[in-house]
Amino acid sequence: MRRLSFLLAFSLVGCVPAVSPSVPVLGGVSAPSTLIKANAAVQPRENVALPDKWWESFHNPALDRLVEQALAHNPGLDEARNRLLEAQAQVFKSKSLLYPHVNSGGALIHTRISRNGPTEPYSGVTANLATLFPLMVNYDLDLWGRDDALIQASEASEEITRAKYRESALMLSSAVIKTYFALHSAKELVEGQTRIVQLNEERMKLLDTSFQTGIGPKLPVLTSQTQWHEARNELEKLQRQLSSLNYALYELIGKSPEDTLMPTASSLPDQFPLPARVDLNLVSQRPDVQAALWNIKRSEHLEKVARTAFYPNINLVGLMGFNSIGISDLVTPAGGTYAYGPAFDLPIFEGGALEGQLHAMEAARNSAIDTYNHALLVAVREIADGLSTMKHRRERLEEISAAVTARTAETALDQEKFGAGISGKLPYLDALIRLESEQMKKTEESLDWLNSITDTATALGGGFGGWAS
Repeated sequence: MRRLSFLLAFSLVGCVPAVSPSVPVLGGVSAPSTLIKANAAVQPRENVALPDKWWESFHNPALDRLVEQALAHNPGLDEARNRLLEAQAQVFKSKSLLYPHVNSGGALIHTRISRNGPTEPYSGVTANLATLFPLMVNYDLDLWGRDDALIQASEASEEITRAKYRESALMLSSAVIKTYFALHSAKELVEGQTRIVQLNEERMKLLDTSFQTGIGPKLPVLTSQTQWHEARNELEKLQRQLSSLNYALYELIGKSPEDTLMPTASSLPDQFPLPARVDLNLVSQRPDVQAALWNIKRSEHLEKVARTAFYPNINLVGLMGFNSIGISDLVTPAGGTYAYGPAFDLPIFEGGALEGQLHAMEAARNSAIDTYNHALLVAVREIADGLSTMKHRRERLEEISAAVTARTAETALDQEKFGAGISGKLPYLDALIRLESEQMKKTEESLDWLNSITDTATALGGGFGGWAS
């Protein structure tokens, strides 16, 4: 009879629901090869990933130091680092499932023993029941791999957290680089706008003198005053922007504002070296894609845990210690006791709780696959956008550079005319103002070119796919 009951219990394992099909995983992604091969802004390389510290290609030691300071001291990244330490501690905790659990315990209970119980000669006696077990052992045999799946799920969670930590470092480095470039550009724009204000002031005084001496009309004086005020307002706007960027950069590197940072010019590359092919190997260097892939693995392990809940759980248990009626005879040879053997439990009816949990884990697995597929598509789109923007920005920079060269020649000609007395100073001042405006446009286009490089490098994972955390 006992054997039949045991076999019946194990036969209930057949009530486990069938495995539900999962959604398909994208097997490969790619971007049009023309975005790299026909892109004058890109220097194709056979590398499968960006190098670590790719920003060093700008040859700016000050920028390199700021990125290192941010990676070492930014509070937001420190928070992500502590989340990783927490995940590592959870892995350490989960691995305790592999070992026997050893405890000790005891109890002292004052009770009246029932007269109707098979406890002669103590029936109807009120007494102290004492137990002391210095050694209590419980070991889960894990026949179905539940504990192993829990450990692997915990390890996958650690990898997800590590990938998110790398993603935080990636976004932080990108923010530092772009803010540094913006700060340097703002500094140059303030200097250029200051010269424009000075030139407009000189122009205004020249026209006012002409009017005061009766040579010229008053309307040009009023127009020049308006232009001077507009130039002053633009200068104040640029100065506020410069100050704001300075504070933002201090925040990124994890320091309170101490002084105005003095950014230096970065090397402006004609081309930027990038991997020659955009494929799955390259896209998988992105930390967000790595996190999405590990999330699939975690979901699969948790689904296995939910499935093993339908199976009988078998433990080996044992204890050794003392028990007695009364305390005085507890720790004596006569009070010694021990017990050992297997123990199992099997769920028979849980009101649908186990089925619901399993279906939830299956849905979580499919959701994780969808998230991974979406992350791949977003990655390819961002890389393609970055490459296309790089091409456009480089063309625009070449156009504005040509315009500055032409404007410089035009200004030199106006200077010669003024020096030779062929024309007055006013046309020469106007030419200088136009030249400064053109050079400021080039500064803005240079910033856009550098930002497009940074955005593309960020879209490619920024070299943080294997960053040591």
